[in-house]
Amino acid sequence: MGIFFNKIDSKKANKYQTRLYSCFTILIIVNVINSWFLDWLWLYITTSSVLVILVIFLLKTPKRDLDEEWKQLEIEKDEAFENRVNLMVMNGRSDVQVIKYIRKEKNLGLLHAKQYLDRIKESKRDL
Repeated sequence: MGIFFNKIDSKKANKYQTRLYSCFTILIIVNVINSWFLDWLWLYITTSSVLVILVIFLLKTPKRDLDEEWKQLEIEKDEAFENRVNLMVMNGRSDVQVIKYIRKEKNLGLLHAKQYLDRIKESKRDL
């Protein structure tokens, strides 16, 4: 029953997905060998059925648990950098310009940079 639930640990999901891909590869190889040399109908039907099931499982498995991983991203505190970002905001730079700057300097994705800017703005309001 555990294979039908999407709420699994991301490391387990990657391991699970790796196993599915390796089973998929092995079944394709068995299917090719059967078609070239053996030509057994029962083996072809069995491997094809299992391949279809594996494809369904592969499509159902999450690539990663996005909600958990995005929320758990922690960027190390860099007060000098945060002060530069605060200075940019206070000087009237738009959020887009500040986010571009954060992405360039910290090598972050768009969502992470936006979350970083939001965190800096919230800490500024709390003071």
